[in-house]
Amino acid sequence: MAAGFSCRQRRKVAIPQPELEALVRKTVLLFNRLRSPEALTKIVRISPEIVTIAFSGSLCYECGDVEKYVQDFQKDFKVFVDFIELAAGKAKETTPRTFEVNFFVKIR
Repeated sequence: MAAGFSCRQRRKVAIPQPELEALVRKTVLLFNRLRSPEALTKIVRISPEIVTIAFSGSLCYECGDVEKYVQDFQKDFKVFVDFIELAAGKAKETTPRTFEVNFFVKIR
């Protein structure tokens, strides 16, 4: 638990954007290290409420690869922080081998 915060107080406090950005960068590096060259991630946009990540590589959009990689990204994020969750929105294919996902930042 963060110093100076009770569980009830911590849930009401949003994570500062620089800290969120650092956590997302670490997650991208871990994901890419473990799954490259088959799949790569790139940060598209980060705000306090929404993180948009682009996934690319030799992915099969129809056969479930997208969902698997989204779940893997969420699990990798949990390696670095346990009181924030990234809830995945719908995946949007942007090119034949790239898709973007909006993750909604939720404080537990």
